[in-house]
Amino acid sequence: MVAWQPIGISMGVYDMCARYLKERKQFGAPLAAFQINQQKLTRMLGNIQAMTLVGWRLCKLYEEGKMTPGHASLGKSWITSMARETAALGRELLGGNGILADFLVAKAFCDLEPIYTYEGTYDINSLVTGREITGFASFKPASVSQRSRL
Repeated sequence: MVAWQPIGISMGVYDMCARYLKERKQFGAPLAAFQINQQKLTRMLGNIQAMTLVGWRLCKLYEEGKMTPGHASLGKSWITSMARETAALGRELLGGNGILADFLVAKAFCDLEPIYTYEGTYDINSLVTGREITGFASFKPASVSQRSRL
């Protein structure tokens, strides 16, 4: 299932950032001791736990034969969106090092972007879920007679 890839990437970013913040010192203290950094780590971990639960729920629905295209689309779009946020938080935590290949966060961004896009972009997956919720296919083109003549 596509949704598990961004979860694993997010876990790697979190682990690397947590290690980095404990090892790197600024103003005589580890970066992990600063409140804003702890808040960002907490948010990253919360995102990962939520993504994992959504992925687990999708697997259960699939096993039970109850997963619909709307479920799969919602899971993929939401998980990839949260993974991008998690990588962005990791980049912020590392400061300038967050854009260097040595620290893997920049690589994670590059790895997440195609996952966010392939098998339907975030927007298309949102429309698939919206169709399932409302019963209306908003991405279906209007018939010729309904189109504006402007």
